[in-house]
Amino acid sequence: MLDVIAIGEVLIDFTPAGRSTGGNEQFECNPGGAPANVAAALSRLGAKSALISKLGEDQFGSLLHSTLQSSGVDVSEISFTNEASTTLAFVHLDDQGDRSFSFFRKPGADTFLHSKDVPLDRIDSCKVLHFGSLSMTHEPARTATKTAVLKAKEAGVLLSFDPNIRFALWESKEEARQNITWGMNYADILKISEEELSFITGTNDVEKGSLEIQQQFEITLIVVTLAEKGCYYRLAGQDGYVPGFRVKVIDTTGAGDAFLGCLLYKILETGSSLRDLTNLQNILTFANAGGALVTTRKGALGSMPTTDEINHMIETESKKQVNADRFRPGFHFSPPTSWANDPNGLVYYEGSYHLFYQYHPYSNKWGPMHWGHAISDDLIHWEHAPIALFPDEHGAIFSGCCVVDWNNSSGLFEDSDGLVAIFTHADTHPETGQPRQRQSLAYSSDKGQTWQKYNGNPVLAENDLIDFRDPKVFWHAQSKRWIMAIVAGDHVRFYASANLREWSLTGRFGREEGSHDGVWECPDLFQLPVDDTGRSKWVLIISIGDNPNCPEGSRTQYFIGEFDGKTFINDNPAEHILWLDYGRDNYAGVTWSDIPEQDGRRVIIGWMSNWKYANETPTGSWRGAMTLPRTLSLTSKDGSVVLTQMPVREIEQLRKESMVWNGITVTPASPFLQKMNEDLLKIEADIDIRSGEELHIVLKSSGLSELVIGYDPVQQWLFIDRSKSGVTDFHPSFASKHGARLVSNGGKIKLQIWLDRNAVEVYADHGLVTLTDQIFPDAPMDRVEVSTPSGQVVLDSLQIHTLKSIHIPDAVSEQK
Repeated sequence: MLDVIAIGEVLIDFTPAGRSTGGNEQFECNPGGAPANVAAALSRLGAKSALISKLGEDQFGSLLHSTLQSSGVDVSEISFTNEASTTLAFVHLDDQGDRSFSFFRKPGADTFLHSKDVPLDRIDSCKVLHFGSLSMTHEPARTATKTAVLKAKEAGVLLSFDPNIRFALWESKEEARQNITWGMNYADILKISEEELSFITGTNDVEKGSLEIQQQFEITLIVVTLAEKGCYYRLAGQDGYVPGFRVKVIDTTGAGDAFLGCLLYKILETGSSLRDLTNLQNILTFANAGGALVTTRKGALGSMPTTDEINHMIETESKKQVNADRFRPGFHFSPPTSWANDPNGLVYYEGSYHLFYQYHPYSNKWGPMHWGHAISDDLIHWEHAPIALFPDEHGAIFSGCCVVDWNNSSGLFEDSDGLVAIFTHADTHPETGQPRQRQSLAYSSDKGQTWQKYNGNPVLAENDLIDFRDPKVFWHAQSKRWIMAIVAGDHVRFYASANLREWSLTGRFGREEGSHDGVWECPDLFQLPVDDTGRSKWVLIISIGDNPNCPEGSRTQYFIGEFDGKTFINDNPAEHILWLDYGRDNYAGVTWSDIPEQDGRRVIIGWMSNWKYANETPTGSWRGAMTLPRTLSLTSKDGSVVLTQMPVREIEQLRKESMVWNGITVTPASPFLQKMNEDLLKIEADIDIRSGEELHIVLKSSGLSELVIGYDPVQQWLFIDRSKSGVTDFHPSFASKHGARLVSNGGKIKLQIWLDRNAVEVYADHGLVTLTDQIFPDAPMDRVEVSTPSGQVVLDSLQIHTLKSIHIPDAVSEQK
């Protein structure tokens, strides 16, 4: 009995083969055709496959017949005709190896397949019938294909369908749509590309589009292929992404067919029904690897991979991932896979903290931005949720915020409150070709599980501004309206609205104030009490982008002052600069909205990276993490009001074991050294620096990596030296020594150090000065040394606490 029968076109692909000495483009002849490729892929893997098709009585027909036969495909149902020649396709490749086609098929022999050529008895007894849309472009092949499909459906045979749209072969797009829709009505398995999904559904959102198709056509398994990015699947109420494999692409012809052949092979291998598949992630990883391997070779049908080749690729990638995952943080938030940057949409609602973030699910480098999503009930343990916002016709989804519209001022909800996201849509202006950034809305009535874009998007545009992004919105009780702080290149603008949909400009701030080393980004504006004085001040946070001439790269400043409901007024001189963090890796930090008044905290989280080298950090399939959530406070210091920050109290639940020492005297000859059995640590040190000697707290690995956290009493300088911290050669700016001024309090300083596998956070004197740095050590840093280069230093107390790791599960999205 056959495992799979494929029905449809078989043809010759002429693929580019360089140029002749005269400069003419040359082509080489490669057997192909989507159904034929699928059959060949299955046979190559060890399945029993057959092809139903028709060939011309010509040299190309003979070549195709013999090639399929030598590939192990049952060719007994392939017939010949003298009514037309074998179909030819000329493949044109761009610089990335992606294809376009020119067909010679008017008509082609494959279109002369008749219903009488279809072996109904063999279809009745096979396990899977695979078909595409190109055998339905013309009669009589259209009727023959439909006859086969109806027979398979009647017999309970699994039906696999690949639209494989080639518009040049159809009379019209509408005819293509009608026949593809017919095929989807019968399919149990649908393999569809992003472009095909967009054509069928009108949306670029693969989650939304695939759900729409599944609900309309009741297709059990839908797989959307995403080229090198991998694939997205939807099966029986669950869905998800499976990352692809990065290879040197030569020719993408046949990659999707190899993917589908591998998918069908592994499904048959399980012996389970589609709905009962429990290892779909592994099956799709196998299929992704098979598709990737084909792209490393020329041609299609003859390039199908073996099981050994696919398994070798998976094992190699797995080893790479194990190596890269040694940098996966233990207690800092990181994305499930791929790229993450700025935190977005921070909001507390009905017992849950929501963390949205800039996310590129298809690469570990910055690309078309989505909003990733995670949920927590304690700010420490997070659960990955499905992607919240996808790029659409208005552009990519840049940074923004979320608020709870408690009184339905937006009118987006039916007699209830709900969540509203205000974000930047980023695209290119169709007339000028310049970047364009406009502000838009999305809303959720189910606690952030699903999001609906507002039909009136965008709601705010300034046509004369190129950099116009990152709205942060809050309800201003005094003026009883919504206030938006948004950056415009070199300054921040303030807008007001009664309904979140219509905005009016009320003020500007910052063109001549603070640091302008880079473009302004990610504003935040909020009010905080000053100590216990009974008075309060407004805090304006502004991140600034990387400037090649500044060694610090991207970083965050803040201003202290007043907000009059229209604009911000700075308390300090224009040239006075206040930095939020003096490390290299804390950027784009914003605060949670709608934390209950009885809690009373203002909590911030930042992206733990730097635009100087963010795309190059050595973390493998994932890249980007967040700082610890921190509670912000205002305090008076030397006659000025300044911001302090400390990790949220909930982090203490991670503490496991503690060791405490008191009255440690350290000299060059007798440093303090403690070997740990853990590499996730919290270190607290009360240090007496009245001797005037420099102190080093050195975190070491079993290899050669070491990170120095030091204090120089003479210079009154707290610093981090990560020049020998492990992998540093991915960017010349990474290995560095940097710090901040810290004046001791009566000859003493207090340090709190949080060590993770990929980062360290240092808080001095209750968060008056903070430093956050990424590190990539050669082995776990599990040794703590306290030393001094001269004289002696006294540690009044030293505490080292080991910490539990957080495991971040993936949420399974349920069908709605």
